[in-house]
Amino acid sequence: MKTLHIPVLYGSQTGNSEGAAQNFASSLPKNLSTSSLTVTSAAIELDDFLEKSKATWTPLCVIICSSYGVGQAPLGAWKFREMCDLILENDAYKGKFKGLKYALLGLGDSKYTTFFLNPTALDSAMSKAGAERVGSLGKADASGTGDKVQLSVIEDWSKNIIMDLKRVVKELDGLDGAEWDKKEEELEIVRNNTGDLCKLIYEDWDENEKAKTDGAKNNIFTMMLPLAIAIILGLYLRYS
Repeated sequence: MKTLHIPVLYGSQTGNSEGAAQNFASSLPKNLSTSSLTVTSAAIELDDFLEKSKATWTPLCVIICSSYGVGQAPLGAWKFREMCDLILENDAYKGKFKGLKYALLGLGDSKYTTFFLNPTALDSAMSKAGAERVGSLGKADASGTGDKVQLSVIEDWSKNIIMDLKRVVKELDGLDGAEWDKKEEELEIVRNNTGDLCKLIYEDWDENEKAKTDGAKNNIFTMMLPLAIAIILGLYLRYS
């Protein structure tokens, strides 16, 4: 049985995107799992995905994010937006996310002329980097009326995008062992490329990586020390 984790990445200023992300993530295992592939999902802030999860991309992800101010990123998405801006400004990053697929729902308020600028920037950067968007780009407007009320748009997009996600899951479910390994190798390149970008936007990225490695070494030492003491004590008692 194969397992596919689909992270739902969000940035949220008022909590609307966060709530939508959490609700959507909770629905994915039931809606997308098959008899031979188990889908798991969890909502995580875009910046936490970079910094804490070290951009552990999987074949498919979902992004739900709003704009703030004059088209800026909301809370929890500043660094991810900074990474996207780097991609948009430099052609050297074309194709760096090849092999990754994503769905995107943007939130905003059309009272402001820049209300959808941040989701558009994320979408443009992901596309330029070689990632493939699945389904339509959702646009949930806080000033929407009638059937365009923001909550209704979120609910409709969340319902309709499932069919697009199912097609991707079906493709992945059909991969044999060698093809699945090749996909994982492809994604490892994407993770490394993302890490290279993060080195440019996080001043302490390398230090964090070193601390993580040192912490793992210390944990191993801590676990092994009691065993070593027990062995030495046992030998001493045996031969004394």
